[in-house]
Amino acid sequence: MSRQKLTLAEQETIILWDNELDTAEVYTHDARLINKLRELSQRFPEDYVLERSGPGRSVTYRIPKRCVGIRPPYSEERRQRQRRDAKENGLPFLRKEEQNV
Repeated sequence: MSRQKLTLAEQETIILWDNELDTAEVYTHDARLINKLRELSQRFPEDYVLERSGPGRSVTYRIPKRCVGIRPPYSEERRQRQRRDAKENGLPFLRKEEQNV
């Protein structure tokens, strides 16, 4: 069987949210999101669990609902302020030992 390349429209991401559970499922074909989920699963293996790998390089991860968010867009002013702060102070999410590497 030959591998078909999916179109951008076919490379979807679906978040399944069950109100009874504390976790959500993330199904995706997006390479950047797959890489991010893989990195998070290495850092937090109990929270980010690879449930299955599927056809077309798709993956499904189970993640905590608290890690799924929808937010308003950043204003250009906020983006500029964060860029300036990051240049002056380093990235805020890095631990001290990671900043010194």
